[in-house]
Amino acid sequence: MDKKKLFLEAMNYRHACKLFDTSKRISPEDLNFILEVGRLSPSSFGVEQWKFVVVQNQGLKEAIEKASWNQKQISTCSDLLVILARKDVRSRDVYTQKQLSRLGLAPEAYQGFLGVYKGWVDGRDDHTIEMWSEKQCYIAAGNMMSAAAFIGIDSCPIEGFEFEKVDALLEIDTSVYQSALLIPFGYRAGEQRSKHRLSFEEVVAFKK
Repeated sequence: MDKKKLFLEAMNYRHACKLFDTSKRISPEDLNFILEVGRLSPSSFGVEQWKFVVVQNQGLKEAIEKASWNQKQISTCSDLLVILARKDVRSRDVYTQKQLSRLGLAPEAYQGFLGVYKGWVDGRDDHTIEMWSEKQCYIAAGNMMSAAAFIGIDSCPIEGFEFEKVDALLEIDTSVYQSALLIPFGYRAGEQRSKHRLSFEEVVAFKK
């Protein structure tokens, strides 16, 4: 079958699943496939400003649900993914320098590249830096949800949660990370509702 058709079928299959079938579990092989897609995702400057925490403990999922305004997809999913955004991404930070040095640039070229990075990042306030890192997390999130849909696994991106409570429940080092997004993965409990989207013509403009 045409690869484009297969991918579009997956995009039409994907929806924000609000309730999962608790009797169905994602296999370790399929879960690792989804996570590997996230790992391979692009990020600004190639810094990879994320960490993926997979919550499988039912009690912990239920506690996170309470900190997420009781959204039932969290406790009914097979696996709950919490994407953490890194805060230690200024040019002086050890993590950043390690990531940028992987490019194998000559010393002079590396210093030039680090200078470009410093000019883009270091003058911004902490909140802006955190938002920038969170944006990178969304790239990985979109790829993982698309990959999941491609193999028949449902998901639901969730921003509606009290991140301080979730950070505390996961015992996150908040000097380095902040929870950015929750994504429950699993199998839908019922039929998905009709997909509503603006037309191609409404959302696409060509400038020739």
